[in-house]
Amino acid sequence: MRSLYADKHNRYWRNEIRVNKGNTRGLWRTLHGALGDSARDDDSPFRADDFAKYFKDRVDSVGASAAATPLYDVPRRVTLSLADFTAVTVDEVAKLISSAPNKTCQLDIAPTWLVKDMIGLLSPFIALLISKSLTTGCFPGEFKEAIVRPLLKRDGLVLTDLKNYTGQFPTCHSFLSYWRGWFNSSSGTPGR
Repeated sequence: MRSLYADKHNRYWRNEIRVNKGNTRGLWRTLHGALGDSARDDDSPFRADDFAKYFKDRVDSVGASAAATPLYDVPRRVTLSLADFTAVTVDEVAKLISSAPNKTCQLDIAPTWLVKDMIGLLSPFIALLISKSLTTGCFPGEFKEAIVRPLLKRDGLVLTDLKNYTGQFPTCHSFLSYWRGWFNSSSGTPGR
C-alpha cells in the first residue's frame, strides 16, 4: 500500500513538472508544493520595501496613539526571578523534535524531516546548545533572523490595497523559541 501511494505521489509531481515546462512561475509553485510550503499569492503588485514601509508606519501609528496616554503607575512588588535553568535532557529534545511539524524554510540549515531522521545523532548536540544558550543568554545570530511574508488577510480581498495584508511569521529557527515556551517561567523546568 505504501509503495502504491509513493508511486502515485511521484507520478503526480512528475506530471506537474511536465505541465509547467517553460513556465518558471508554475515550476516554482510546483516546487513549493512538493516541499510542502504553503501557497502564496505571487501576483501582488507590491515590493518588499512597500510592505516594510507599510508595516513600519502601522507600528509607528500605534506608538503615536499610545504616546498621549498617561503612564500607568505600576506598584512595585517582589516577584520571583528566573536565576537558572534545569539542563535540557536528550530525551526531552528528541520528544520535542519528534512532535514538531514538518515545516522548513530557507533559513533552516537542514529540512525538518532530515533532523527528525537523524534525531539520535543530533539530540545530544541540540540539548547542549539549548542548555548553554539558555544559561548564558547567548544565542547564535542565525536564530535571531526571520522571514516575514505578507499574506492576504482572507480570500477575495483586493491585491492592490496594502491594508488587506498581514505579516506571516513562519516557524523558521523557532526551536529555541518553542523550547523557551516549554519552560515554566517560575521553576525553570520543562512542562506544558
